[in-house]
Amino acid sequence: MILSIESSCDDSSLALTQIKDCKLLFHQKISQDEFHSNYGGIVPEIASRLHAQRLPKILSNLKEFLGGDFSTLKAIAVTSEPGLSVTLIEGLMMAKTLSLSLSLPLLSINHLKGHIYSLFINQEKEIFPLSVLLVSGGHTLILEATEQEIKIIAQSLDDSFGESFDKVAKMLGEGYPGGPIIQDLASKCHKELYSLPIPLQNKTLAFSFSGLKNAVRLEIEKRGDSLDKNALAYAFQKSACSHILQKCKRYFLEKKERGESVSHFAIVGGGSANLFLRNEIDKLTASFGSKLLLAPLEFCSDNSAMIGRVGVREYLRGNFADIDKIDISPRNTQF
Repeated sequence: MILSIESSCDDSSLALTQIKDCKLLFHQKISQDEFHSNYGGIVPEIASRLHAQRLPKILSNLKEFLGGDFSTLKAIAVTSEPGLSVTLIEGLMMAKTLSLSLSLPLLSINHLKGHIYSLFINQEKEIFPLSVLLVSGGHTLILEATEQEIKIIAQSLDDSFGESFDKVAKMLGEGYPGGPIIQDLASKCHKELYSLPIPLQNKTLAFSFSGLKNAVRLEIEKRGDSLDKNALAYAFQKSACSHILQKCKRYFLEKKERGESVSHFAIVGGGSANLFLRNEIDKLTASFGSKLLLAPLEFCSDNSAMIGRVGVREYLRGNFADIDKIDISPRNTQF
């Protein structure tokens, strides 16, 4: 089995994945949402301290699950990039300790690659080539993945999809995390009262959310006490998702113009849990004859199960990390 550790942001998580068939045997995650909600976003120092408290507790539960017998473990997989430095280090220190004490090799895992492999949790076979919309935390990317490499095709020029939801929720005085909050408010909208701009309506294959976020701020200032939060949340979600859809459509059209097809398209990351986005992307992919792949909702946000799934791949390929050289990389988005 592979023991995997995830601590790139505010979710403490450990998992056990069986190597022979990629079956997820154990998975536990503890969220920190209640601690960061009052701040409207992640406070790194609080997140780091909570990881230091919670990762050992989950490890104790994992040890109990194994009956205290770690002999079936073959490697330790840990998220090393990208993420918050002060939280990544907590997972890495646990991974190094387990590696040394149990004489097991280390597997250094890219967090974003983990989101792609969330599609294949509990599945022995992977599907490649694959085009991917990755909307996770600080990242909004269109990727092309094969068994050998992952290429970045498009990315955000400023804020990410997820960050814009967090910031709009904060402007509305509704706490954190913004994704489910905005989705819930939007679902209660009974009448479209506001119209917000859709960013970058041109042929540029790139994303931008800072202007839309500013338009929300101006609307809040303009409406004052008469503001309908549900209607504004609906308008924002509609514009943000329309922006994503326009760029994905542009991607499909450019591929078609080159005579290339997209057999499989996926949405991964925490933002992929947005039901409005899922439904609209499903329609888009169907119109181009592409099959849409989605991770189960429980594995959309950060989790160690996806890290373990990549870990199996890296283990079978012998891609082990040097314990003396493995380090964290907060911003690296190269695969």
